Amino acid sequence: MARTLVIGLTESGTKTTVNEDSFSCGDRVYPDMITGSEEQTRGSSAYTQLYIVTEGFGGSGAGDLAGRMLQRLSKDFAAKVNEYKKPALDFKKFSFDLIHEAHQRIREQIVPRDGQGAGVSFALLLIDANAAYVLNCGNTKLHLFRDGELYSLIDDSNPESQAALPSFVGDQRATLDPYPNAMKCFDLTAGDVVLLTSGGFHKGIHHTTLARDLSSADAFAANVRQAHIHSRHADNTVNGTILALKVRDLELMEPDNLAAKNMERYQIYHGAAPVSQTGQAPNKKYLSQHVPQESPAHDPVPYPGRPQQPGNMASSPAVVPYSESQQTQALPKEPALPNDQVKGDDPVTAQAKIKKRSNWKTFGLSLLLGFVVGIVSILVVWFFVIR
Repeated sequence: MARTLVIGLTESGTKTTVNEDSFSCGDRVYPDMITGSEEQTRGSSAYTQLYIVTEGFGGSGAGDLAGRMLQRLSKDFAAKVNEYKKPALDFKKFSFDLIHEAHQRIREQIVPRDGQGAGVSFALLLIDANAAYVLNCGNTKLHLFRDGELYSLIDDSNPESQAALPSFVGDQRATLDPYPNAMKCFDLTAGDVVLLTSGGFHKGIHHTTLARDLSSADAFAANVRQAHIHSRHADNTVNGTILALKVRDLELMEPDNLAAKNMERYQIYHGAAPVSQTGQAPNKKYLSQHVPQESPAHDPVPYPGRPQQPGNMASSPAVVPYSESQQTQALPKEPALPNDQVKGDDPVTAQAKIKKRSNWKTFGLSLLLGFVVGIVSILVVWFFVIR
């Protein structure tokens, strides 16, 4: 099984009234507040792990609620994942069942406001033993960072994903189930970093900047925070969320009785069906041969200018790079430099310099105000008390 370290960060946009993004970390869903920023970190060594980022739309009480509903439903499906193992995990059926159920529930239970649509995009990562299963639907993004290279896990070139099907789960304007633009499996290796991001995060950062941040010699959490800062510095008008998972190490083992009991308690808590009639976890090992049959059989392709074949991903489906036009669109415009910023400064460094000058300015004004108040007090005492 995989021992992982996870960090999730979210921040509401300056032009939004509520943060309609969400991310799961451990057994909880964040953010706790509808506005502001939040950060959470966790570690896990569970046999089955589930991580999700959602990006809702439709306004307060619609988009944010749709994201929470999908989070809860995904946890229920993860709790009964053994029902989809025959013996290998049928991830295609798992994915389509989840999308269908979520689409129907959100359409039935959420009422759109002012005639506008309401729904949610989501990125999902399911870890079973040492295999990673990823699913994406809508504007959210998935990336894999391995051996210093950044790979897109979105099938932008998949003809099926370009069909006339809805892209968002729960959209009242769509009667058909949405079709995912990523649904694949690959073996994890120690040091892998999997990124789940909202469209707002991806809008504000280019893939070259993201790869450079993740390649830094700093600690993993610090690198993710740096990427989040760069994204918000480029565009903080919309909500932005990133959840990053790093594989610390791997261990080939079967789930023991304790793991089965924990999963059974988890299912009872969420109201899901038991693991099996006997309550025992399956005595199976799920390795690289458990690749979903629906996955396209391309070789993985990294971002332009990078090596063709990352290690240990021969069995994985296509890892599709951005096209040239998408790269141009994804590249955020460079913001205008403030008058006191030196050209060539790193955005974070420049922001720190401006903040330092602001602190000195506040201190000077406070000192001047204190001096004026002191003089006025002395004059009042002189004219009204001493005289």
